[in-house]
Amino acid sequence: MALVRIHGYLVSTWTRTAVMTCIEKGIEHELVPVARGSAEHAALHPFTRMPVLEHEGTVVIEGLAITGFLDEAFDGPALQPSDAADRARMREWMSLCGDYVFRDVVRTIPRDRPATDEELATARGVLERVDARIEPSPFLVGDNLTLADLYLAPQVSNAREKASEVLDSLDALNAWFAAVAERDSFRLTSYVMP
Repeated sequence: MALVRIHGYLVSTWTRTAVMTCIEKGIEHELVPVARGSAEHAALHPFTRMPVLEHEGTVVIEGLAITGFLDEAFDGPALQPSDAADRARMREWMSLCGDYVFRDVVRTIPRDRPATDEELATARGVLERVDARIEPSPFLVGDNLTLADLYLAPQVSNAREKASEVLDSLDALNAWFAAVAERDSFRLTSYVMP
């Protein structure tokens, strides 16, 4: 049995972030399908969201708690900066992803039909603000990969899958994404529509 069980599907950007975190840390893990909205799902997460992490009898819900737990409870490269100011910048990115990118990009651009002009404009506005915040460094917070990169990468990938035009001419964001997309954690978690 895997050391860590992650309940969810890779189509969920939050599940993909959790699995990418495991891969970056070198944590043995198993992705466990969940019957979304079922009584079993509700027993794991009161709001029937993904992912849910299980480890040695401990159940952890919500991406922020899951990724922090994985980084702090297991050996492997640190995914949170040791410097307080850099840690705050990482958390800023994580919050931007949770509050704005997820809502206005991932949830706004539909997967089951072409996006409307209004939906595309909403997503584009957020992505332009994200692009403007990216500094000229390999990762979102300096020279080392952090949880911030693992939060944003699946969300940008989701936008590319559904409406790639919203990323046109966002040079800083596209350059950062191209580098992160080369990592094993990203490639091994790519979601393919059935």
